[in-house]
Amino acid sequence: MSSNDSTRKAEAAKRKLEAQRRDAKHGEFFFAKYAAIGQPERQAPVFVVVDSDRLDVVVCSCTTSPGRGGFDITVTLKKPTTIRTNKLYTISRDQLLFKIPQTATPDEYAAIMSKLKEAIHVV
Repeated sequence: MSSNDSTRKAEAAKRKLEAQRRDAKHGEFFFAKYAAIGQPERQAPVFVVVDSDRLDVVVCSCTTSPGRGGFDITVTLKKPTTIRTNKLYTISRDQLLFKIPQTATPDEYAAIMSKLKEAIHVV
């Protein structure tokens, strides 16, 4: 492969990532780099909750650790993943590293939304 081919592939990958970040929508999963206050930066899956801002998104933290509280919902992505619906963060779209192709099933999505409403006292 020539260096021109490599450069074109790298530029295409960069454009694809920029489009995924720009178009990140409610209900999608991304791998992101972020830090909670007083915690070290981490790279982990996130669930997009609010996508209405051009520069930022609000996300729920996700982990492969088992659920530990009443606000946790387990979904199956590549691995069983726990969404912590009471752990919300506003992050820059630039912190979204890549889109995770798996999605929540309709039943999982309904459970996520129910727990999220409960966590922020909307019920």
